[in-house]
Amino acid sequence: MNTLSQKEIAPGVIFSSIKDSRFKSMKISANIFMPLSEETASVNALLCYMLVRCCKKYPDFTTLSKKLSSLYGADLNGSVSKMGDMQCLNISVGGIDDRYTMNGECVSEEFGKLLCEILFNPKVNNDEFCKEDMEQEKRQLLDMIDSEFNDKRVYASQRLVEIMCDSELYGIKRCGTKEQINALTVKDIYKAWKNMLKTAHFEIMFVGDSNPEKACNVIENSFSNIERTPVDLSTDVVYSVFDTKDVTEEMDVAQSKLEIGFRTACAEPEEEAVATRLMCSILGGTAHSKLFNNVREKQSLCYYCASRFFRLKGIMIIESGVETANIEKAKSAILKEVEEMKKGNITDFEIESAKLAVTNSFYGITDTVTGIVSWYSTQIMDASIDTPQEAAEKINAVTKEQIVNAANKLQLDTIFTLKSK
Repeated sequence: MNTLSQKEIAPGVIFSSIKDSRFKSMKISANIFMPLSEETASVNALLCYMLVRCCKKYPDFTTLSKKLSSLYGADLNGSVSKMGDMQCLNISVGGIDDRYTMNGECVSEEFGKLLCEILFNPKVNNDEFCKEDMEQEKRQLLDMIDSEFNDKRVYASQRLVEIMCDSELYGIKRCGTKEQINALTVKDIYKAWKNMLKTAHFEIMFVGDSNPEKACNVIENSFSNIERTPVDLSTDVVYSVFDTKDVTEEMDVAQSKLEIGFRTACAEPEEEAVATRLMCSILGGTAHSKLFNNVREKQSLCYYCASRFFRLKGIMIIESGVETANIEKAKSAILKEVEEMKKGNITDFEIESAKLAVTNSFYGITDTVTGIVSWYSTQIMDASIDTPQEAAEKINAVTKEQIVNAANKLQLDTIFTLKSK
């Protein structure tokens, strides 16, 4: 895999490309970053799915499907996520690489054109999106929110973050609320689209063995007609905890959920974030971790028990599924393992196993075109954009002392329990 090439093609619009001959496919992905806001989270999420549904040139499912089929069965996808205090809309077009077309067609250029049709020329009349399309996408979005609520592991994790960050932008759900979605109008979506084109940060990623220049030129020309005033992107990090929250909810669930949130007093782009990432993995990120072996396996207190580090926000959460009768025992056992980390009771085997697992995950994620896009687009707020090899070298250079220091910065912030009635 070759190195990343970057070019600013408009204010706040970066076109990045990686030439990689390992794949027979390619992808152009637009990552659109905007500040998280209660007022805009729902409308931006709905806008994303409205854009990938159709456009003025291909105004319905049939015509758009024919176009994708003509491009050797290309894929068009949209998704919404959170990165720190930012909302990210992702719109991507992917399919066969230029070198595998039957008649030498430049599908990469066609992918660029289709992406521009989606972004700049949606199905709009009289400053309004199509109401029928909007109602159908509303139902789809509401169904997705319901599915997340019904998955109690996802719900419990979301509730922990919501409670933990109740006075922060990060506490806002990535797609807003059902009430906000239901209240949206076609004019609201149009305003959100115009605002996106004017103020959002765009990270365009091109991955494949094709020449990216033609696609880049198409996208650059499209942005040349747009007046751009990109907003500043930032994420607030809380470094101190003054009061620990402990919240319990009861539901008719077969398995109770115990979620514990910590402030790490460290976040990207700070150098200590690398050690914190490895510390989190030693604690609960692998099959050799303390939580997996000591809490789940030896004491049989959890069905699952794992930790995750949100490096842009400086938050670490521990997730577990437990029997209701074991909630307090599991809580004590989990917090004991955190204390053991702080005391430096970490074996060389635990450190080496975690390093191996983390670095292998770095290399594994770039085994697909989609993985490469994800790898680089999630480094937008990092101090530097690293290749998997560079990131692995940083992980392998972390010492036990740095791991213990990272553990000692952990501050218990919130405990959320979803309890079976």
